[in-house]
Amino acid sequence: MKLPILLIICVLSITGCATRHVESSSGYAKQNEVIVFESSQELKSNPLSCIAVLPLTAKKADLKGAELIRRELHAHLAPTGIHLIALQRIDAAAKMTDSSLGDLNANVAKSIGCDTIMVGEVTEKSSSYYGVYSEVRAGANIQIIRASTGEVLWQGNHTAVIRGGGIPFGIGSFVMYSVFAGMNLYGDQKVWVVQDLARRIVLAIPDLVYRGENGELAGEDIR
Repeated sequence: MKLPILLIICVLSITGCATRHVESSSGYAKQNEVIVFESSQELKSNPLSCIAVLPLTAKKADLKGAELIRRELHAHLAPTGIHLIALQRIDAAAKMTDSSLGDLNANVAKSIGCDTIMVGEVTEKSSSYYGVYSEVRAGANIQIIRASTGEVLWQGNHTAVIRGGGIPFGIGSFVMYSVFAGMNLYGDQKVWVVQDLARRIVLAIPDLVYRGENGELAGEDIR
């Protein structure tokens, strides 16, 4: 009898704490569930004309996830009015840049001809399973920087969560939630949670122009 009670208490504590994190600070604003710590007046008065999404930093175990988040950020920026620098071009410039000659990011930005860069770190990339409940999480802290000066134009972070299962109140629901919890860890959920993360972060960046004056989607630099 004690085990089911403990299980329910455990799940209650998990579901109660699994909502998106909100920090108690006056130094941020919240937009589209993304915590925005910095949004400069320059960014609001002079919308971005180009951007290069640089590789994100991450723990060794999360490097593959970091590259997936980077690609999804790039993909979600594609339909905006921003002139995007191709990821392959950025990576090639980084390989050819001597890191001993100063700030690597600034030198890469100068090489590709775009002074506005997106950098950041993966704060979470994990999945958890508790028998009748599971969740898949992806989080990142992202900055948009003026590379030549180091000025932070925008900074925000978010953790996206996809949940499966719930609190069982009988044998039927126990079996059903066990199945849902297991299914949540398979398939495309790990991709979907990253896509949701990237979408929310891009939507939180102010004054993006999603289409050109002729109504056509903006293109991408593929040189």
